[in-house]
Amino acid sequence: MVYIVSESEYRVLRLMIEKGFSTGSIRQASHILGIDKSSLASIFMLLRDKGLVDIKEVSIKKPKLTDKGLDVLSKGFPEEKLINILIESGEASIADLSRSLGPETSIAIGQARRKGLVIIEKGLVKLNVSAGEALESINSLKKALEDCSRGVNPGEPYYSELRDRGLIAEIEERDLYIEVRGDLRSIIETVRVEASRLTHSMLKSGTWRMYKFRAYDVTLEPPEILPARLHFLREFIEVVRDIFKEMGFKEVTGPIVELELFNFDILFQAQDHPAREIHDSLWVKAEPADLRGYMDLIDRVSRVHESNWGYRWSPDIAARLMLRSQTTAVSARVIVSRPKPPIRFYTIGRVYRHDSVDATHLPEFHQLDGIEGYPGYTFRDLLGTLRDISERLGLEVKFKPAYFPFTEPSVEGYVRLPNGRWLELYGAGLFRPEVLEMADVDYPIGAWGFGIERLAAAYYNIQDIRLLYTTNIEMIRRFNVKGWV
Repeated sequence: MVYIVSESEYRVLRLMIEKGFSTGSIRQASHILGIDKSSLASIFMLLRDKGLVDIKEVSIKKPKLTDKGLDVLSKGFPEEKLINILIESGEASIADLSRSLGPETSIAIGQARRKGLVIIEKGLVKLNVSAGEALESINSLKKALEDCSRGVNPGEPYYSELRDRGLIAEIEERDLYIEVRGDLRSIIETVRVEASRLTHSMLKSGTWRMYKFRAYDVTLEPPEILPARLHFLREFIEVVRDIFKEMGFKEVTGPIVELELFNFDILFQAQDHPAREIHDSLWVKAEPADLRGYMDLIDRVSRVHESNWGYRWSPDIAARLMLRSQTTAVSARVIVSRPKPPIRFYTIGRVYRHDSVDATHLPEFHQLDGIEGYPGYTFRDLLGTLRDISERLGLEVKFKPAYFPFTEPSVEGYVRLPNGRWLELYGAGLFRPEVLEMADVDYPIGAWGFGIERLAAAYYNIQDIRLLYTTNIEMIRRFNVKGWV
């Protein structure tokens, strides 16, 4: 009978003949043949299916050191410490030994007496054998403990003593036991190796005659190679980011855990504004921040709020920490730094709201915020920029008047999607004079923002916004991020 085997299977059979292995566990075979256990197990399973070996699962008991055993291995046996003291001093009282050995004294004397290594005369502990005999006895037990630390059974009487003293525990491991069916040398003569390719060395040496070459199906398609790629929502964000870079905007970032001062107060939202209610915003359970670094800003904010809203503004509320609810907080930090005009900044970041997850809402999503300004900047300039952004997105845009707490005049921008539907995308306007006064800025600034997920879901006609965060690898691989017109 001729057996067809792979090159790796043939190599293992050859090694087994060279190393003299025909029966034993996978662990032993791995050690003898020098092949890792997982690879060897797979090969033996294939050889079993071809009728060349038998495999059965066996249970192997082996020792493992307990915590007490590990301590003894590193520090020594109690009786070992006793023997070393007696070799040095000749004899010692139990009181002296107690001071040296502490709580191990009774164990040390008990074990040493049981083995006949010491005797007690008139309250003094003395060696009962020569120093060499005593050390030999101790060293034999130490070697047994070291064997156990490697999972090797040291044999009796050491195994029983170490177990009874609580230094080792017995664990059970499963292993595979291999046995060759017949004589290996006879089997190897009936083997033909299946090869996947014909090489120059086979032709030159003539060894091609011993191979059976694997048949090829020339009608098969080549394997599909799928390179790594970004998640399609991340790709979408990068497309939007590239548009703003092309328009000369500089990207800025800000903290996710934000002060109410920047998330609300600097944006002219009164401290009793409904947007600050617990059902809309998420506060951090932490002590209020130290605002001493913002004293000039606090003076201006307090003056503007109290003179326009007619209430007593509280720095304690402004110092509270929250998860930012809008990326306009980043824009607020930028204008407070009083950048030299002309300015063009944008930010893309996560914001957080007290919303339940459903097909149209997420408690955490991405928002884009942009600002630009210079002396003489007008509302017409703002609308022109928004038209430019929309055109680069490949979308038609139209505007209608709107209201926002921190901009005046304000508009909402609607864009026509590829499916013909109009989507409310932008919220935009010129920062109010009160905002500019608090920021100590003396030139007009236009601001706008929109939700990234809102635009992505609408543009790709995704009805459930949760799909934008799918972990389905096949959907991620196949999803096509459309190019912009």
